[in-house]
Amino acid sequence: MKLYAGGLLDFYLPGHRNQVEVELKEPSQLSEILTSLGIPPAEVQLVVVNGELVELDETVVSDQDEVKVYPPVNGG
Repeated sequence: MKLYAGGLLDFYLPGHRNQVEVELKEPSQLSEILTSLGIPPAEVQLVVVNGELVELDETVVSDQDEVKVYPPVNGG
């Protein structure tokens, strides 16, 4: 699975990189994967899997998926 961490979420990834590859042997809950990588699911506002907006708590991903996660966005 390819994971892209947008915004400040790259802070949680090793070396503060914004992309990592995670090898999955079987489909897994995305929230559990994020937790195992050190990304708190509570910090994730938007999740896109293979180009489609999804709900984090309901998402199961497999090894071939491309996942993008983004924190809340503030502006003014």
